[in-house]
Amino acid sequence: MSNGWTAVAWLAALLLPLLLLKRWLSRHLQGFGLLLTKDQQTAILLQYLVLFPGIVLHELSHLLAAALVGVRTKGFSLHPTATRGGNVRLGAVIVRQSDPIRESWIGLAPLLSGCAVILLLARWKFGLQQLSAIRPEALVQSLYSYLRAPDAWLWLYLIFAVSNAMLPSESDRQPWGPLLIFLALTAAVVYATRLVPRVPVAVKEWTLTAVRYLHYAFGLTIGVDALFAALLFVVEKLAERILRRRVEY
Repeated sequence: MSNGWTAVAWLAALLLPLLLLKRWLSRHLQGFGLLLTKDQQTAILLQYLVLFPGIVLHELSHLLAAALVGVRTKGFSLHPTATRGGNVRLGAVIVRQSDPIRESWIGLAPLLSGCAVILLLARWKFGLQQLSAIRPEALVQSLYSYLRAPDAWLWLYLIFAVSNAMLPSESDRQPWGPLLIFLALTAAVVYATRLVPRVPVAVKEWTLTAVRYLHYAFGLTIGVDALFAALLFVVEKLAERILRRRVEY
């Protein structure tokens, strides 16, 4: 089980740079639009258009997840809306109240579908085979060779748009509290009663493989986001020099 816990720990460690990059990109996409237009609504629209493929996938994932668990929806929108606290909601699916388990599944669906799309693009367009078995250095080498393709930037953009819209929003995370407490208590009981060795080997292997796939989805996302963040930083600095104004974050 040590390998399993190590894999889970690495997955948790990858979440921090993923969240930091998403926050930085979200702020600077709006900031760049504000720098160019000096209009907040236009800046929000620019961010919305850049992330549009990911926003569509995010909201459709909520709809499909709700349908799969039998939760009815009351509304669906694909347009940016300002919320309290200065935040912006780029889309929304309103679902009827149900239990924490089904609500958590609906909130988690965009992350799962986003990772699936990223892995499919990595395998289909970048030629990565047997993702769970590839070493990190081999992953970097393979990506470098496929980035030289003439349409590589299109697929990198899709990964960027999907990855920056796949993380659960604040409303998506609301029902997670009771579920996380339940899972933590269950894990404590399993550990205390030494039930872990009784878990079928096939289940352990499947879980470990799924976690490894998430490793590569998160790692690829971090790499692509870092690339676009560097480009955005350079373009923003050039725009500040040309326009002789800047945005305070």
